[in-house]
Amino acid sequence: MSGSRDARGTDSGTADAGAADSGAADSNAADPRVAEMCTVVPPAVEEALIATVRDLARGVPAPRHDPFYGLDRRGGVSLRLLERLTHHGDFRKYVFVLDAGAGLGGPARWLALRYGCRVVALDARRSVVEVASRLSRRAHVAKRVFSVAGSIEAVPARDGAFTQIWSVEALHHARDRRRVLSELFRVLRPGSPLALQEIVRRAESTPVIGGAWRHGTEDEYLDALAAAGFTELEREDVTAERTESSSVVLSARARFDRMLAAGLPEDAPWRRAAAAAREVAAIVAGPDYRIVHFFARRPSV
Repeated sequence: MSGSRDARGTDSGTADAGAADSGAADSNAADPRVAEMCTVVPPAVEEALIATVRDLARGVPAPRHDPFYGLDRRGGVSLRLLERLTHHGDFRKYVFVLDAGAGLGGPARWLALRYGCRVVALDARRSVVEVASRLSRRAHVAKRVFSVAGSIEAVPARDGAFTQIWSVEALHHARDRRRVLSELFRVLRPGSPLALQEIVRRAESTPVIGGAWRHGTEDEYLDALAAAGFTELEREDVTAERTESSSVVLSARARFDRMLAAGLPEDAPWRRAAAAAREVAAIVAGPDYRIVHFFARRPSV
């Protein structure tokens, strides 16, 4: 696949979009509206994103270190929270980061532009990885951000390959979080930190949404981190700060939605999938869910 590499920096041809998916095909069977969104990015979506960026750039500069006005960040995660997520790490030039479940790679590119890191942006969906690679080339960070197709339940990297690991609202899609966290422990260098931002259920009594959405509880994440071998566990509730406050980013989202509506028919699978995702977003914005930062470290010995 042009533009993608494995976690060692070599050309990758090992990740089949079906076999490598960290649950996209199986987990979405319960809701057919999200199946297409989890495997294919229609050209109209990428075209609308680029057109939105070009139109906005004529009058409003993109936020610093955010060349696509936040349109490439899953769930609209704010830069304010990404900055907080780096506080328990050493994100700087020459650091080698794994972004687990990276989607279109917005947070990975932000790390590269903000701190100069080298980042492997891992996502199971080959179509998403291909778009992410093109966006990184447009942002002139292709030599620092490597989009890789692969499963977070079987990371295509050697033991101890990364000096930092982070993941932004991706692990609640995993079929087996304990397996995922064991894999992240394996590929993290001893003595190095892990940082997660996750949407969690406030209590065990909160029903799991189902389909692609398997939100755990805070205690479940802490137990799974400990079981994987991580120590120095910390958590921070950041629910109050998740809402995007940048008028520029909000304007970009509204313009992108209008362009996408004009470019995709109403019955397009992507639009149905996006509608399902908005329904879930409304649920997790309610009182039964929280946004939590988890920090941990792999022991040095």
